[in-house]
This record gives sequence, C-alpha cells and structure tokens, in this order.
Amino acid sequence: MPSLNARASSVGISPTMAAAAALCKHPDPVDLTVGEPDFLPPPEAREAAVAAIREGRTKYGPAAGLPALRDAVSQDLARRDGVARAAENTILTAGGKAAIHDALRCILNPGDEVLIFAPYWPTFRDQVLWCGGVPVIVQPGADLLPSVESIDAALSPRTRAVILNQPSNPTGRVWDAERLAHLAKVARERNLWIILDQVYGTVTYDGPERPFLAQAPDLADRCVVVESFSKRFAMTGYRLGSASAPAPLITAMVALASSTVTHPSIIAQHGALAALALDGSWQRETVDSLRVRRDRAHAALSGLPGIEVQLPQGALYLFPKVSQWMASHGVASDGELVARLRDEVGVKTLSGAAFGAPGHLRLSIAAPAAELEKGMERLQGFFGAK
Repeated sequence: MPSLNARASSVGISPTMAAAAALCKHPDPVDLTVGEPDFLPPPEAREAAVAAIREGRTKYGPAAGLPALRDAVSQDLARRDGVARAAENTILTAGGKAAIHDALRCILNPGDEVLIFAPYWPTFRDQVLWCGGVPVIVQPGADLLPSVESIDAALSPRTRAVILNQPSNPTGRVWDAERLAHLAKVARERNLWIILDQVYGTVTYDGPERPFLAQAPDLADRCVVVESFSKRFAMTGYRLGSASAPAPLITAMVALASSTVTHPSIIAQHGALAALALDGSWQRETVDSLRVRRDRAHAALSGLPGIEVQLPQGALYLFPKVSQWMASHGVASDGELVARLRDEVGVKTLSGAAFGAPGHLRLSIAAPAAELEKGMERLQGFFGAK
C-alpha cells in the first residue's frame, strides 16, 4: 500500500484508551484508568435529550452549535471568570478534545512551538504533533508544578502558544497566583496564545475555582477557553465541548467544523442546555461524593512505604510517586509496575511515563465507590502497608 505521512507514522493511540482496553489476567479487575464519572448525567439533561429525539429535533444545525447553547456557555463562563462574552465568541465542539485540536489547527504554522507543562495529558502533545507543531515540555519541580525559571527557559522565538490545564490531569494541582501572573506576563510580552483547558474547572475540592482570566482579564483576546460537559455533568458519551475565544478565531474554527464534523450532536446539545439551566445542586452533590473518594484513596496510599502522594486540589486523579518503592523492589519502570498491578492484583492504572513523569502512577477516583475501595485494599496489600 502507499505510505502514510510522517504524522500518522509517529503519533500513537491515546495511552489512556490503550490502558483501559488492555487485557487483564486477573479474574476480577478493578479499573482505575479512565477519568469517567460513574454518575449518570442530571435527569433533566437525559430527559431533554430524549425529548429532542421524540420531537424530531434531530436535523442538521448550525456549524457553530445551537445559538441558545452558545449563549448559555458564554454566560456561564462570564459568571465564573468575570469576562463578558457574546455568543459569537463560542463554538460547540464534539468534546473538549475537538475544541483544543481545532484551535491548534487554526493557530499553528508548521514548526511553531507550544509549551506543555509536565506532568501533562498526552493528548496535548499528540495534538500539537498532529497539527504540525513542536511540543516543548516544561519539566516540573518536586511540587509537580513548573517554576517561573523553567517557563522562561522553555521559550524561544518559535513559541506560538501555551496550554494550561487546571485543575491538572493527571496531578489535580492548581497553579498559584505567582505562577499565573508570570504566565500572563510572558503572554503579553511574547504575544502568545494561551489555551486554557478548564474541563475540570468546576471539579475543585478545597476552595473555589481559580480561572486564569479572573486574574488576567486583559488577556481574553489571546485566550481559548476550553470546556466540556463530560466531567462536569458526567456526559462523557454525549461528546460535547466548547471553545470560547476572540471572534476571528471562532470564525476560523466554525469554517473548519463545517468541512469536518459539520457540528456536534444536536441531541447532546439539547441535553447540555438543560444541564446548564440547573441551579448547581447536582454538581455540588457529585463533587462532594468525589471529595470523599479522594480523601479515602489519598489516606490509603499515604500509609504505604516508598509511596509519596500529594492531595489533589481538583480533577479526578491521584498521581502517587512510586520511584522509591520501585528502586527498593527491583522494578525497572512504571510500565512494568502497571502490568504487575493489572495482572497480579487486578488493579488497572496508568503509567506516569505516559504523562511525561516516569516513576509515577495515575489512578482515577471516578470509579464507583465500592470498586475504588476494593482497589485501595488491593494496592495496600501489594505495596505493603506500614
């Protein structure tokens, strides 16, 4: 057959999806790989999607998404970060991944560099590569956050954009005011785009959400705010996200969508309209439930010898450092450790190396509470509690 291009030959399948699909020799596996809330979406969202089907509101729609939903997303963001937006500043996309990918396709020229902060979601790196860009990985300190010095050292004349994900997948960390202020300063001085992945923005446990634009509203004309209904409303299979950005970029993204996906699911959009119209109590209840799981899992891992684990401030994961345990037990890589945990004790996790942080594991706390409890007990038995 004719050959594939260089991008197709160099970028592999998502490590998250690959790990979730990996065969397990254990007869009763516990899956802590995918960050998929085990809740059903709000009943109002489910009923609105069903009603759209029953009433025949299932035809083609605008490439940018339903006007009412574009306006609802814009107003929701404005309430959270204080930046006024018109509906024309928002496009609905087939998930948060599509929002990031399409923004990069409209921003990057071949060879442009994009700063990505390790530990990172592998999709960031892969999408930059798919778009012909060059991912530049900024290494973290011991706190799993970059220093201002490491940010500056990663910049070059080819730097075009920065991707900031917070709360972070995989660490659950949130940048402090000093780091956010420095990033804002760099963006102003270098005229950079900032892609703000806020899909976990409302999943915070120990304080209010900390949107970047609430601290630097003057940078709204160079920011792409990416949201998703997957984590916030447990609408993962609905495949619906959004991007809010300056109008010229949204116009370009709409043109791109009209030639590719046409538009995201109209059925999902009707469900999302109902979700955003809720009073917030459903979200608070789900976050409260996740906080209990976070605390239980963190306590279980904190008592294990050779394991270091920080308490995540948000998102759906713990990211324990296991390098000390590996060294003392002759385990060569976290990939080897993942395989042993999967096949010997039936706990499916992800390798930290996939996130640019070897010597770590990523564990999802979004699994059902009983399954998470079972997984923690197995991990305690494997690693050897004090």
